[in-house]
Amino acid sequence: MSRTDRISSKAKTPAQIELYCFGENHFEKHLIKDLQEISSFLNQAQFKVWINVSRSSDVDTVSQIADIFNIHPLIIEDIVNADQRPKIEEFDEYIFLVAKMIYSKNSIKDITIEHLGILFGSNFIISFQETPLDIFDSIRARLENPKGKMRKLGTDYFAYTLFDTVVDEYYVILELISDEIEKIEDRIIGYKNNINLSHVYHHRKALRNVRKNAWPVRELLSNWKKSDHPLTKGKTQAYINDVYEHSIEILEGLELQREAISTLAEIYMTQLSIKQNEVMKTLTVIATIFIPLTFIAGVYGMNFHSMPELDWPYSYPLLWAIFIFITISMILYFKRKKWF
Repeated sequence: MSRTDRISSKAKTPAQIELYCFGENHFEKHLIKDLQEISSFLNQAQFKVWINVSRSSDVDTVSQIADIFNIHPLIIEDIVNADQRPKIEEFDEYIFLVAKMIYSKNSIKDITIEHLGILFGSNFIISFQETPLDIFDSIRARLENPKGKMRKLGTDYFAYTLFDTVVDEYYVILELISDEIEKIEDRIIGYKNNINLSHVYHHRKALRNVRKNAWPVRELLSNWKKSDHPLTKGKTQAYINDVYEHSIEILEGLELQREAISTLAEIYMTQLSIKQNEVMKTLTVIATIFIPLTFIAGVYGMNFHSMPELDWPYSYPLLWAIFIFITISMILYFKRKKWF
């Protein structure tokens, strides 16, 4: 199925919308069926609203939400287009962030890379994601806690927590990749037969894909922490700087893993070459042993009548004794030379 077909298929499935209305001493959770319900929550100025939209490829739903919040049409394109590169865009009334959620439930083979858009204004946060599955359960739990910072601080802090959760999941993926590379290394060094070069390059491809989507996050966070937009308050700058440093650590870790997996490919090829050399050495030793034996057998296989050994009754057992002596002598010689 092509990329266009997948987008078209997703677009036929209506978006799911969660709405959380909260304040320092207030919390409500709603599953929105009619988009007109959103306006009633926005009119409550004393509260903030988090709207989580699943299946952002539903263009009609995204467009209606954009009308409610007066979102620029270009932002709609960035939300719907899942191939959009991570970035930050600032407008007078809101800030828009694009990131990639990277997570896995089991192994490196199950890594999922999902497009995520985060838009926040003075009293609202909207997150747009491709599927209903996400990594924000911890944020939902924190939001229900009346003593936490989530309800007390502004929407910029809430946007930071969403982004921080995304970046923290990169650590999980990095550790998963590291563990898989160590397993491959053990199997290669241990001469296990159930490993081949395709395993190495499969993991290398997965690592490259993760690195490609994680790399722009550093630039995004760098621009965000330097922002002087009124929505990004001074208290939040320290938190943004912290997640920025985490992104640098992740990229450094990914770079180390990239070098490690390249080294594994070199080790694999070296091990393969060593195995081939061992086979060739064994075949060479066997061929070398048979050279004099073949020569003697060839000489006495000529059947000339003038060869006196042909009429001697002990010639056959003597020839076998010579064969055995030559074979044993050459084997002992090769062992002394440590050729095998």
